[in-house]
Amino acid sequence: MHRYTDTQVSVQNRSVLYAKHDPVLVSEGIHDAELIDVRPFESTFGARVGLVFRLVGGDHNGIELMQSAAATSSPTGKLADLLHGLGGNDGTLDTARALVGKRCRVAVRNATSRAGRSYSAITSTCR
Repeated sequence: MHRYTDTQVSVQNRSVLYAKHDPVLVSEGIHDAELIDVRPFESTFGARVGLVFRLVGGDHNGIELMQSAAATSSPTGKLADLLHGLGGNDGTLDTARALVGKRCRVAVRNATSRAGRSYSAITSTCR
């Protein structure tokens, strides 16, 4: 069961997750985080999986970021890469769900979408 089952939540610019407050840009660099949710969804790019991380400590304590990847179990895919950084053995949805609650470090990079909106993206994870 997802944590946001009864809460209206939307995703802005691919990675900033918000429910009750305006999205904020996270400073670029390495941040402590916890994987708090795994969300399969469909987009114009096909089946995707959103990994939702909550930043822990520092100036951005409590901020939640979602990074999505194609829902494929390819060992060379982005999902597998993000899950390996959390200690996962593969890039499956089952592995992702088993890692919920796991603490890690995330690398954050800010970028601008084609529409001109700034967003914070998680580029990698590590233990």
